[in-house]
Amino acid sequence: MPEDLEAWVPVEERVRNELQRIREYVTGVHGSLTATSDGLLIAHDLPDREPTQIAALVATTLALGSRMTLSTGRGQFRETVTRGTDGYLAVYAAGRSSIVAVIGTPRLNVGMLQYRVRDIIDRIAAYSTEFRTWASPATVRTGASTAQTRGDHPGAAPTQRPPTLPERRKPAE
Repeated sequence: MPEDLEAWVPVEERVRNELQRIREYVTGVHGSLTATSDGLLIAHDLPDREPTQIAALVATTLALGSRMTLSTGRGQFRETVTRGTDGYLAVYAAGRSSIVAVIGTPRLNVGMLQYRVRDIIDRIAAYSTEFRTWASPATVRTGASTAQTRGDHPGAAPTQRPPTLPERRKPAE
C-alpha cells in the first residue's frame, strides 16, 4: 500500500490486517492478537475468544518470559511457544512496547509459524510507533470511549506510557 494511502488507514486496522495474514499463511492458526506490553488490547483476529482477557494474560507471559531470559543469562526476551493438550500459544515481542500472541490448534505448523511470522512481527513493531497511550485504569473502569482513552480530544487526561521492550533482532541470512 502506498505510504500516503497507508496514513489514512487507522493503525488498528493495519495491525488487524497483519494478524489476518498470519492465519492465511500458516496452517493451524486459530487466531492472534496484538497488545501493549502492559496488556491493553490493540487489535485481534480471534473469532471466539475474549481478546481483552487474553491480552492481559499474554502480558503476564511476556513479563515472566523476560524475567526468565534475563535471569538465566539468555539476553532479552524475543518469543516463547507453549504447547497444551489442545494446541499452542506463541508470544512474540513486537517493538519496544507491544506484543503479538498467536493461538494455534494441535495442527499448527510451528516451524512455518516461526518462519512466516518474523516479517509480520517486524511490520507490527514498525506500526507500534503509532500506538497512542491506551486506556488508563480510570478510563477503563468508567467505560470511556476509545477516543477519550487515547487522548484524541482536547479534554483527555494524560496517561502513562507502557514500559518498553527491546527491539527485535533481525535474523541472520
